Amino acid sequence: MTQTCTRRRFLRSTGLLGLSLAAGGLAAPYVARAAATQLTIVSNPGLENATLNALMEQQGYFRQFGVEARIVEAPGSTGPFNAIVAGSADVCMVSGYDGVLSRIEQGASVKIVGAGMKKCALTVFARPNGIQALPDLKGKTVAVGPKLGLLHMLMLQLLKEKDIDARQINFVNKGSNEQCYEAVVKGEADACCASISHLNDKDGLVVVSEGNVWQALPRCIFQTAYASDSALRDKHDGMVAVMAAYGALYDYLMSPAAHDAFFEARKHAQKPFDRASAQAIWDFNQAQRPYSRDLSLSADDIGYLQDMDIGLGSLKHKQSFAEVADMSAAEAAAKLSG
Repeated sequence: MTQTCTRRRFLRSTGLLGLSLAAGGLAAPYVARAAATQLTIVSNPGLENATLNALMEQQGYFRQFGVEARIVEAPGSTGPFNAIVAGSADVCMVSGYDGVLSRIEQGASVKIVGAGMKKCALTVFARPNGIQALPDLKGKTVAVGPKLGLLHMLMLQLLKEKDIDARQINFVNKGSNEQCYEAVVKGEADACCASISHLNDKDGLVVVSEGNVWQALPRCIFQTAYASDSALRDKHDGMVAVMAAYGALYDYLMSPAAHDAFFEARKHAQKPFDRASAQAIWDFNQAQRPYSRDLSLSADDIGYLQDMDIGLGSLKHKQSFAEVADMSAAEAAAKLSG
C-alpha cells in the first residue's frame, strides 16, 4: 500500500520542517499563483531521495520558487506511478520505473514531464574469476531484478548494442539494486548490474570492461519525471515551480561549491554514514554531470526509450510524442530559473 503522510509529519521526519513560501527574487504574482496550488509529490523511500530532500531544504529552493507541496512515499518500483493513477499524488520527480511508457500505452492518464538523472548511474560488477569484459559473461550467472525490470532491461539493451547474445547468460532475480550487488559479494552470482555508489567498496569485485552503463548507453534516460494529466491541466503553475526548484537543485549538486552541503545532506540521510559510497556519488556527479537544470526531454529522447522497450518486448507500438509526454512545465521552469 502507498504510505502517505501529512506534509508537516513528512518534513519533520526528513529534516525539511520549515519550508515555507518566499519570493526569493521571483515576481510576487507568480509565486502567489504557484503557492495557491498545492501539489502532492510522490517518491520512493530510499537514501538517494532522502539526500536530495535534505539538500533541497539546506539550500532553500522550495522557498525560492514558492513551492507548496504535500509529499508522500510509495514503496516499490511501481508505487509512485500507481499513486498518481489512483489520484493520491500529482507528480513523481525522480523515478527509475521502466514501465511508464507501457502503462501510458495501456491507457493511464499520465505524461512524462521531464527527467531526473539523465545518465544511467549503473555499472556491471563481477567477481574476479576470469570476467574482464562483457563477452566473458556468457555462461555466467548475472544478478538483476525482476524479468524486464529496470536492471534486466538495461542489461539486455547493453548486450544487444554490443552484439552479445543474452540467451547465453543466466539472469537471476536477486531483488533490488543493493541485493543484486550483495549476491555477487556472497558468491551467489558471478556478476550484477548495480549502482555506481559501490565503486569505492573494498570487497574484491571488479568493474567489467565496457560495463559502465552511462557510457555504453549514452542516449538512455535513467530517471523520468511523470505527472497526471489533471495536474498538468489544473496545477500548471505549481508544476512549473516544482520543476524550477529541482532544476536549481540539480545545477547546484553538480557544482564544486556543493561539496560540503552534499556531504552534510548525506550524513543527515544515512545512518550510519558511509563515506566511501558518498564519495563515489559525489565523484560521479562532478565528472559525469548526469543531471540538467533544464529537465525537458526531446522527441529523440522519448523515441529511444520507446524503441528500446519495443525491441525488448515491454511495449507494443510507438505513440506520438504528444501522446506520452508534455514538456510545457519543464520548458517554462527552465525559463523561470535560467
